[in-house]
Amino acid sequence: MRTMQQQTLNETNDGIGDTNAEENAIDGDNNDLILLFEHEPVYTLGRGASEDHLTFLNAESDGGAEKRRRLGRKYRGKDASRLNIDQSYRATLQQTLSAEREVDHLCNQRTTPVYAPNGSPIYRIERGGEVTYHGPGQLVMYPLLNLKHPAFEQDLHWYLRQIEEVIIQTLSEFNIQSNRDKINTGVWVGQDKIAAVGVSSARWITTHGLAINVNPNLDHFDKDIMTPCGIEGRGVTSLANILGTKCPTVEEVGEVALRHFSDVFRVDLANTRPIR
Repeated sequence: MRTMQQQTLNETNDGIGDTNAEENAIDGDNNDLILLFEHEPVYTLGRGASEDHLTFLNAESDGGAEKRRRLGRKYRGKDASRLNIDQSYRATLQQTLSAEREVDHLCNQRTTPVYAPNGSPIYRIERGGEVTYHGPGQLVMYPLLNLKHPAFEQDLHWYLRQIEEVIIQTLSEFNIQSNRDKINTGVWVGQDKIAAVGVSSARWITTHGLAINVNPNLDHFDKDIMTPCGIEGRGVTSLANILGTKCPTVEEVGEVALRHFSDVFRVDLANTRPIR
């Protein structure tokens, strides 16, 4: 994965600020972060997602039985195609790792994946939602928020709606009118999904987040490979599809999204820096 930048969040409604945010975050203080990524090609299934939405499996000689087994919701064998990070290693460290070295360490815990016909790896991960794709040309944002803070609400439905509002306001700045769906999460332009949302939390600390299709290769969303987000009869689009040659870069969309994230969540953003 290619990390674009990391930002520290300081809640604005009570004036909290911290110039040593990174060090205090490591020590367990209440400092929130937002990470921006542009992934290498990868498909992921949420913790409860059905392998049936990987449509390419039906064309395999065994009906995809072996890959279904390795991707199974309850399967935890050594050959499981699953990203389940074990952070117990921290207890044995003699010194604090830099952010870049910690990312490398966690990446090395990956198991051998199942592969799609286009060569992209597939993993089951610990977010909500069905199967989706991440890859170059897509802005991925991972807010790491403590929803116990009085600036927020301890309510994942509220959090999801706020994330969707960030996306809607971001797209509006590029003259794209988008909307929520009464049934499905994410943000849509007409009947086509332009941004996916999949979140998780533990003790009200959020993980995972959102992905906005800026200029990805939409062939990776082909229905012969998967049913995107498990939703039948709906399509996928991107800023490039809509804006053509006027499409902004992923970095430009990221800057706008951060500004609207600050407005919607009422937080200040500070300490922009690349991890990679």
